[in-house]
Amino acid sequence: MSVPSPSADPAVAPRHAGRDPSATRQRFLDAGTALFARRGLHDVTSAQIAREAGFATGTFYLHFKDKQALFREIVFGALAELRARQDRAGERAAGDLASGDLAVFRARAEELLAFAEDNRDLIRVVFGRGGESATLGEEILDEIVPGIESVLRWRKDRGEAPASLHETAAAQAIAGMMVRLVAWWIDHPDDATRDDVVETLIRMHPIHGVSARNA
Repeated sequence: MSVPSPSADPAVAPRHAGRDPSATRQRFLDAGTALFARRGLHDVTSAQIAREAGFATGTFYLHFKDKQALFREIVFGALAELRARQDRAGERAAGDLASGDLAVFRARAEELLAFAEDNRDLIRVVFGRGGESATLGEEILDEIVPGIESVLRWRKDRGEAPASLHETAAAQAIAGMMVRLVAWWIDHPDDATRDDVVETLIRMHPIHGVSARNA
């Protein structure tokens, strides 16, 4: 594919001469995030993203191969943000000497739901019914599963999980359940409160669910 010249839109290109490349890239990410939220993935073009960001279309291709590459960066950037938010929430809960592992898991689940509320449109595009980026959704699940599996294996080795638990299968089940439940809740917020969803995530967990039922 031939890359359009940045000079193709003279009304836009000169305005940004000498701009920091990282700042330019961030403007494309911000513009793409806004457009994908309003129109979805399929109804947005690279040219529209460039115009929204205030650049020539050719400048877009200096930073991203295509709109899918930009969308992928947006999604995995959001995933990194979610992990950071959950880590901070878990650390705060762990800092309370009266709290235990269940409290930490609850804090992380609550942060997941808060993140979902802040990123409704992104979640709809990736995980909603008829989602426009099913392949990317699968990649995200593949990214999530190993961490869950590692924790389950660690808990099993410490005798805190049933010896019969198949950690790989359980990790797949937990990741799938979390994604599907959150995607459903984003579209049906009146059918369950945030607390309802958090409690469901806890009680369906193969380890923390036992603790919650015994509490």
